[in-house]
Amino acid sequence: MNAVRRSLLGAVVCGLLLTAHGSVLGQETAFDLETTLARLGAQLERRYQQTQRIVSTEMVWVRSFTREMRSNGSARRLEFERRVEWGTSEENGVPSVTVFRDLRSVNGREPKQGDEDACLTPAATTEDPLSAFLPVRQVEFDFSLRELEQIDSRLVARLEYVPVVEGSADVTWDEDCVSISLSGRSRGEVWVDVESGDVLRLDEHLTGQFDFRVPDERALTRPRQITLERDDRSIRYERVTFENPVETLMLPRSIERSWVLRGGGFVPRYYRRQQFSNHRRFVTDGRLVGVGGTADDGGRRQPEPAPARREP
Repeated sequence: MNAVRRSLLGAVVCGLLLTAHGSVLGQETAFDLETTLARLGAQLERRYQQTQRIVSTEMVWVRSFTREMRSNGSARRLEFERRVEWGTSEENGVPSVTVFRDLRSVNGREPKQGDEDACLTPAATTEDPLSAFLPVRQVEFDFSLRELEQIDSRLVARLEYVPVVEGSADVTWDEDCVSISLSGRSRGEVWVDVESGDVLRLDEHLTGQFDFRVPDERALTRPRQITLERDDRSIRYERVTFENPVETLMLPRSIERSWVLRGGGFVPRYYRRQQFSNHRRFVTDGRLVGVGGTADDGGRRQPEPAPARREP
């Protein structure tokens, strides 16, 4: 039923948009919702197979604010080495794409015990957000085609999506930090290059406020009821060109995320920015960088990373 509804909606919206934009662009690009999703999924499969050879530097800034947007203390600055690994779940055979982070510095100093567990520090292991759009997982969402846009001389389709099933909530406390995982409770927009299937941008927002309670053992020191009012995330991607051999990949440029909480004695507003740079590609076969960023070359000499440059 979902596939039928998606195809019909895509055909109607696409017909209107191509009529409006065909004269401006001077040509018509043959596509509809299903074609765009197919290109998106195929391009992601190729991208993940290639980016297993990419190691990047990830800079993170974490700040908190009052409800009036006054800064609550100084920003915390973190530096990670980041890589991506493509695999397949042993349980159901569904592809999984995991991001691994190795913390290298905190505010310019070497990490100390407990730094990795500080509030709002990106987890050492997370799922890459674009893996949700792999072909086998697209059935988890209802998509609709909204608008065509021109971005950097590229014809881009904006797709909206909502989860088919609302998942369970997972709230975990660690000292004064709380981690909230709300699977299937975010709606989003993704900007897709119509011709190549590249993702240029991804935005996500909560579908609604989420209420939870402070555990009994903590209720003596803070109000019981807490509301997560907002959880917004925006990811931008850019072309990065490598040399020797020449290869261009779409890699994340930045992630901006903000949270708004009410109650529980928390500072109400939190903001985290992640910036990616210094992309390195290893061009020989075999696993050269381990989970912690350490060399694992099986006794072979580790090659120099190939240089990369951002495209203007």
